Amino acid sequence: KAGVVASLPARCCVIAAANPKQGKYNMNKTVAENLNVSPPLLSRFDLVFILRDEVDTDQDKLVSGNIMDLYRQPSGGNRAPHTFTTMSHNDGHGRSIGTSPPGQMTMKDRLAWIAETQKPLPIDLVRDYISYAREYCMPKMTQEAAAVLKDYFMTLRYPEDGTKRNDSVPITTRQLEALIRLAQARAKACLREFVLKQDAEDVVELMRDSVDQVHMDSSGRLDRTRGGVVGKSKRKQKKAFMDALRQTNQNSFSKDDFYRISAQLDLPLNDFWGLVDELRYCDQPELRKGKNDIYYLL
Repeated sequence: KAGVVASLPARCCVIAAANPKQGKYNMNKTVAENLNVSPPLLSRFDLVFILRDEVDTDQDKLVSGNIMDLYRQPSGGNRAPHTFTTMSHNDGHGRSIGTSPPGQMTMKDRLAWIAETQKPLPIDLVRDYISYAREYCMPKMTQEAAAVLKDYFMTLRYPEDGTKRNDSVPITTRQLEALIRLAQARAKACLREFVLKQDAEDVVELMRDSVDQVHMDSSGRLDRTRGGVVGKSKRKQKKAFMDALRQTNQNSFSKDDFYRISAQLDLPLNDFWGLVDELRYCDQPELRKGKNDIYYLL
């Protein structure tokens, strides 16, 4: 105030958390390299702890169980959740027409069945219905639904096809909490007080479709290394490309050499030179471009 500059003593405690750049902590790098934090800033903290997400089946079951307990119905509750019922009648030609879709149908098929057999609701009614569900419906998790979500979460953490978790999208308890929120929203759409097993199965179906679409390549094949914010599939391509360059025991390469190696690795040509540029201009460049379009290993 009034042009006076003064330094006043102040005491405070700063507790900060940060995620590693690549989604997984690399023990071969320093803390500053993993967090992309400057050493002067990191030195301001008296204590630094590394909390790693290590693969441990028992620990994962314990953590997922504790998270489920937060959303589960109170143990003292004496009200049982409702169950689905299906009814059908004959149309006079030997065909059965149900007033509700068969319980064994997937949600995708049930939605198509509803679209063909039911008339659309007025928009005002839908708006009021959603407002009422938001205000008054707070479904609790049942043990059956929790078991379905927990089992699917464990299959994400430990794929049955033997895929290494290091080569796939990082799966944390955030995915489990997302499954819980979706299951509650599914039950809320039906104004239910409890999340039923079928709600959880519908959510698992949704999540599987979403994961498959995220990991689908242009040829329609499923690649579990695709997905994630940082594009882990491209990182794998860059590593394979650099390994192939080093195996040639050469130090310089022409564009034709690059095309030949990319064809051997079946790398997509539409984004190939963007991959090369990333290898040139990253924090730790691995390639250098010289005269006459000749590239050199660093």
